Amino acid sequence: MNPDTFQQVATVTGAVLTLMVFSYLLGDNFLYRIAIHVLIGAAAAYILLTAVENVLIPWVNVMILGQPVQLTRAGVGLLPFMVGILLFFKSSTRFIRLGNLGLMIVLGIGTGLALWGAISGTLFPLSLETIRDFTPQNVINGLIALVGTLTVLVYFTYIGVRRSSGEIEQILPVRAAGLVGRGFLMVTLGATYGLLIISAVTVLTGVIAQRLLPLLP
Repeated sequence: MNPDTFQQVATVTGAVLTLMVFSYLLGDNFLYRIAIHVLIGAAAAYILLTAVENVLIPWVNVMILGQPVQLTRAGVGLLPFMVGILLFFKSSTRFIRLGNLGLMIVLGIGTGLALWGAISGTLFPLSLETIRDFTPQNVINGLIALVGTLTVLVYFTYIGVRRSSGEIEQILPVRAAGLVGRGFLMVTLGATYGLLIISAVTVLTGVIAQRLLPLLP
């Protein structure tokens, strides 16, 4: 197929799928479900191919088949495959404990990496930026950033007092700060969603103007 023709077909297909996704605004329908299934299938296939070509094959070539062969390096290279084999045992009721062991390893490593990434990549930079905002010329923005940061953190705090009825109730200052943090979250998510919609519509109209309109008679 001619590359230009292939590009035009891909553009038309992308525009049609985009419109099918936007049809969800009219309600759940089969066009939206088809588009979502295509998107999930294509994403899964892309992730699988990317993982095999960019992660699995280089890992095997470097850690296991690398020259000169070293037992320590080969052993480390086989560890991920051993964990994968343990996960396969989750499908067997007889050896489900082995599968649970593999799942514990994956969750433990994933939780540790996610926690460290959240602390070093999000919490510390956010705190530093909040401190930097406190300047005589920018005190209002600094206060808004500080209040928003603290109240959002309080909103995700589940510390409370257990009553005799068994229900857990938070004290009034925590509930009030949590409501303010909820307001900050709603504004942030609403603005983010609006920007995504505007970006998608802008891209769609640009594609229609540049690719589809010249094809019309």
